[in-house]
Amino acid sequence: METGYWQRQASSRASRRRFLGGVGLAGAGVAGLAVVGCGGDSSSNKATPSAAAPTTAGTSAAASPSASQVTQGGTARFPFSGQSSGNPPTLYPFENLTYLAQTPASFYYSRLLRGQSGPNISVDDQTKLEGDIAQKWEQPDPTTYVFTFKPNVKWQDKAPLNGRAATAGDWVKTYQAFLAVSQNAPGWQQVVDKVEAPDEKTLKITLKSAFAPFLVTHAASSQAVWFIPVETISNDQVKKDPVGTGPWIFDKFESGVAITGHKNPTYFDAPIPAFAKIEALTLADPQRLVAALQSGDLDLSGLSGAVYKESRSKLDPKGKDFFPQNTSEGAFYFNFDNKPWNDVRVRQALSMALDRDGYLKVQDGTGKGNYFSFIPPGLAPYYLSPRDNNKDYGATGKYWTRNVAEAKALLKAATGSDTLNFKLYANVDRYGAEAQQAWELFASTIKDAGFNAELTYVEYGQYIQSIYLGKIPEGGCACGPIVGGPQDPDNIFFQNYWSKSARHNWGGTPIAEQPELDAMYLKQRTILDNAERVKYIKDIQVKMSETFLMVPYHASAGWVYVQPWVENYYHKSGYAYGADSLMKANFTAERVKKG
Repeated sequence: METGYWQRQASSRASRRRFLGGVGLAGAGVAGLAVVGCGGDSSSNKATPSAAAPTTAGTSAAASPSASQVTQGGTARFPFSGQSSGNPPTLYPFENLTYLAQTPASFYYSRLLRGQSGPNISVDDQTKLEGDIAQKWEQPDPTTYVFTFKPNVKWQDKAPLNGRAATAGDWVKTYQAFLAVSQNAPGWQQVVDKVEAPDEKTLKITLKSAFAPFLVTHAASSQAVWFIPVETISNDQVKKDPVGTGPWIFDKFESGVAITGHKNPTYFDAPIPAFAKIEALTLADPQRLVAALQSGDLDLSGLSGAVYKESRSKLDPKGKDFFPQNTSEGAFYFNFDNKPWNDVRVRQALSMALDRDGYLKVQDGTGKGNYFSFIPPGLAPYYLSPRDNNKDYGATGKYWTRNVAEAKALLKAATGSDTLNFKLYANVDRYGAEAQQAWELFASTIKDAGFNAELTYVEYGQYIQSIYLGKIPEGGCACGPIVGGPQDPDNIFFQNYWSKSARHNWGGTPIAEQPELDAMYLKQRTILDNAERVKYIKDIQVKMSETFLMVPYHASAGWVYVQPWVENYYHKSGYAYGADSLMKANFTAERVKKG
């Protein structure tokens, strides 16, 4: 790409910064922040994910090594999904798969297991687990898991549960409600045979066959069975006034402002959480977030690599930085009933037209980003980088490198024309200015190879119900995140690539290679030796580069900033950081005095 092009982009970005910088920080005193599910590294947490398998039997780790000694109190203020914060459609996570409903669920609901976080655990490592409501878990045979509840699991003390004990029988009822409502239910029905409660404290789950990632993808899932009382589902209370067993009790959701809550005094892992209150803001503007961090109005925030260079020097150097690798897999995706996208040569040409390195230079100030493969770099150790391990992709490795001349030749061979005019559908009202810049970069640079894209922005609600589900108008294609917060490659394979998934990427006629790919997705589930499974999943990525079901783009690294007065916070990627990380943190005594 010509140097002049990138200079124009830098100038454009500077103009955007000046515009955003003029926006006032309304409501900074109640500002709050968080991160969309993405994983990474920290300046103080250099552990790298290993290939060790999730523990198939164990007892719950201590909630925090110093839980009885940490300072209690204070109100933690943060944007609940960082730069992607916004208003959830409702607060019911079974009904709404969007991260805007799933992320706040970790404040007031629980799961069977949750992710471990700590100074020696990488934020990208989803295989490290501990008990949430489960005190211990056992696997007496390859298809059976037995979870024993902690002795003091209670529903929060608000109507209609009023603090009664939460039992394994309740969990079975919750599971049935999940199956009836959630689009993610097929992922459980395909794996799980029976869910039983032998007694009030014991939950037995029987699988249909051995399933390697069950503990990560199901028992600890942040997008599936949150422990929700069916009483609040039947009366629709779940949509606006949640009641759970989680660390904080829901107070209110003020549209455009914040979700607020207070400490659950009967929480089963007391004395955590330490924070007396939380204010999880819907504020998303990166300039306003940085200004609020600079003034001390925010205690932490998920930001992005795009603003790191220009923003970090404005913040307290004693603060802690985490640099999550991206888990929100992003790609161009298609309806294969739309010609010429059903021709693999067109998809290969599009991949070669992308300037992934150039995009990273513009959008990733951390210098820690990478390329998306068919799984994201945040899912180490399974990820196989098309940039760093290009030779491992064999003959298809060339399709991951920008080559305008070869892309033109492929496009001409497939279509008989030097140019392809099409509409490129995307969203910006929810994904934000950084995403819009990416879409504009794509449209400008792929034009060099003959791809003339007319950017067409679709409002988020309509986008999710149409474009995202593969309902793409004739001749067009789409780009954007295809899944958020996956905890294992299986989540991506079966939510996006498997032909029988509720949301497969094409929305039309499958390609000829689909049966072979489906067989590979199924096989990786049965490989119980984790090192062997890691290798096989890398083989799947190589195989998928022969077909390009989707065309992945670049994967900027994230940036999470935590103020120096926040102690014991170790970021964990995913939608459930509220339970995995935030509830184990606390303020210094001086900060608590400020409220």
